[in-house]
Amino acid sequence: MRLKRMVVVAFAAGVAITAPVTTGPAVADPATPADTAPPECVSAQLILDKGHGGPVGGDWFLKFINNSSRACVMQGFPGVSQTNDPIGDPVGEPADRDRGSGAPEPAPVTLAPGGAAQFEFITYPKQVNDCAALRTSTLRVYPPDNTQSFWLPWDSLICPSPQHMLLVRAVTPA
Repeated sequence: MRLKRMVVVAFAAGVAITAPVTTGPAVADPATPADTAPPECVSAQLILDKGHGGPVGGDWFLKFINNSSRACVMQGFPGVSQTNDPIGDPVGEPADRDRGSGAPEPAPVTLAPGGAAQFEFITYPKQVNDCAALRTSTLRVYPPDNTQSFWLPWDSLICPSPQHMLLVRAVTPA
């Protein structure tokens, strides 16, 4: 709602003529509640948990846990790649985003303090028989919409580019 005030424009025969003038920024109606949605989760308030999954390839369910005292919201796909150390260059292609019919649609997930969001990470180990596979020791994971990554020890084989062997699904409530 914008504030209006009346300004005297002219005097004609002793009668004031007024016109409305809009000034200042829009002001929220006090009867309307403020937006109280939690902010987007940032890497600094999260920890990465290896979760559970197959010991040699297959499906893994990894978790982001809110390690802060404030709720936050996460939505979308993590970034996942294999490397040979926490700051090393990716080996092979990063994980593709699974938007198939069986995959969850990206939707907001609110993480209360101590709460978690999980995501499915899928590897295709059988393909390493069809390439000159490279050994990796680290899994690098970026939370959705973040540029600071986490890493986990991850002894695995991956085919060099351009073969795609990794798939990631959108985060869901854990």
